[in-house]
Amino acid sequence: MARLSQEKINEIRQSVDIVDVIGEYLPLEKKGRNYVALCPFHDDTHPSMSISPDKQIFMCFVCGTGGNVFTFLQKYLKISYIEAVKKVAEIGHIDLSEYHLDVASAPVSKKNAELYQMHEEAQKIYSYYLNTKLGLEAKTYLMKRHFSDELIKEFQIGYAPLNQTLYPAFSKLGFSEIDMVKSGLVIESRQHFDRFQDRIMFPLYNQQGQVVGFSGRIYKPTQTDSKYMNSPESDIFIKGETLYHYHQCKEAVKAAGFIYLLEGFMDVIAMYKAGIENTVAIMGTSLTKGHIQALRRITHSIHLCLDGDAPGQAAMGKAARELEKAGFQVSIIVLPDNHDPDEIYEQQGKDGLLQALKKTLKPIEFLMEFEYQKIDAHNYDDRKSYLEKMCYEIAKIKDPIDQDYYIQVLSKQSGFSTDLIHQQIHGMQPQFHQETVASKKKPVHMMDKYQKAEHDLLFYMLNHKNVALKYEAKAGFMYNDQYRIIASYIIDYYRHHNHLEIADLINSIQKEDLVQTVVEIAQSSLPEKYEEQAIDDYIDTIGKNAKRMKKEQLLEQFRYILDPKQKAQILDEIVKLGGQ
Repeated sequence: MARLSQEKINEIRQSVDIVDVIGEYLPLEKKGRNYVALCPFHDDTHPSMSISPDKQIFMCFVCGTGGNVFTFLQKYLKISYIEAVKKVAEIGHIDLSEYHLDVASAPVSKKNAELYQMHEEAQKIYSYYLNTKLGLEAKTYLMKRHFSDELIKEFQIGYAPLNQTLYPAFSKLGFSEIDMVKSGLVIESRQHFDRFQDRIMFPLYNQQGQVVGFSGRIYKPTQTDSKYMNSPESDIFIKGETLYHYHQCKEAVKAAGFIYLLEGFMDVIAMYKAGIENTVAIMGTSLTKGHIQALRRITHSIHLCLDGDAPGQAAMGKAARELEKAGFQVSIIVLPDNHDPDEIYEQQGKDGLLQALKKTLKPIEFLMEFEYQKIDAHNYDDRKSYLEKMCYEIAKIKDPIDQDYYIQVLSKQSGFSTDLIHQQIHGMQPQFHQETVASKKKPVHMMDKYQKAEHDLLFYMLNHKNVALKYEAKAGFMYNDQYRIIASYIIDYYRHHNHLEIADLINSIQKEDLVQTVVEIAQSSLPEKYEEQAIDDYIDTIGKNAKRMKKEQLLEQFRYILDPKQKAQILDEIVKLGGQ
């Protein structure tokens, strides 16, 4: 079978638009001719990744990561270069059946592979038993709770019988008892037995859509155990990285432009019953950095709707602050009577739930209302403490109109004058607003005039074949090692093409540090048109640098040579180099 040629790789790259591909993984915003996104390769809070439709490249101006569509998929999906090429070919409908592609398979942990297999088998077993006589009572309960067959299939809901099912099944399949216990599905005591018995089973998935755990719910009035029982954390089930419904909601989130972040999986299912699919749940744990990173991949905007009781409200305020700090646009939904979406749907149906979701608050509005309810409005110390706490929050607001509005609200609530509140806030603001755009950007390495000449010349070589040919004829050398190698790639590219495509040049380079440098140079804010005199000046400066470096080398040799004749020869060479 034939191997992929550089021309075929370029054809594959040109079969897609980098904006469309990255847009499948990240929410994008149009900004001028380019698009911007929160960079997934560092802890980004403001969109710092730029995607250029013209050049078909991307670059983060904070962490410096950049490249073409293959580079993005390699880094984002953590796959090899050839796997990225294959994926783009699939997207672009390029047939690669006649080509030989060596894809090194990543070593798979045997223990994790078996954990995944056991959970997959458990899900099949539970689904089977829900539709047997043993699961009839559980199935009837679900139907009374408005769970249709379609809904049960969508969420792969099952039933764990009272008698042992998983342990004997796993034994027949050859899984070791040690791995069964590691999975969390089997418990070891005096003997081995199933963790889940006589419960309705809801599978929990990781971000890739693999079953990694379960939540089991009681359904009989006579059952006195905990309402819900969840799988313990394991090597494959990590609560801080698990968002229920994440792998199923991406298209709905993209269409809606935002996501509902909920408390538990029953809330997600209730929303689904009401026709709302852009939802995830954090499974009863605090919001983590892992959750935030996962959310960042699919949206910039979050509607936060956690439990309405006091702990839930406190968690909502904390989560809102974390999400805003991470760069999300956050709205908060406070449901009536401390109910959750599941309860509202059961009591009021679809229309009642949709109506309840309409009222949204900004995080500062929610916080002011939440904290105000905790104080005695007739107590001076309470009002003073409330004032100080809210001044701290209002001081973070950058928009002067928004800030003035909340100062007015705070004055009415607390009874203190707006002048006093302005004074308080004025003293706090510097600590919040010192950060500038420049401080967020990747530190810029200061270039001397010789480095700048090489850097800028490379920019024009990337954009104009004539400049590259002039460089080859009159200079042919750059002192900076990376620039010199890149220049040779550019010259070689122009031997086969009249016009250079940056994204295709990257295909021929592949070396990560060189790719980053090419992208950085290509994104320079230099005018694309050039003057011949400027190019001649660059080449002249590079030539002078070469002479300067040669003189330094000769002078270094001169210090250590004792032979008078050799010293004279070196001095003669130095004189010929001139006064540079």
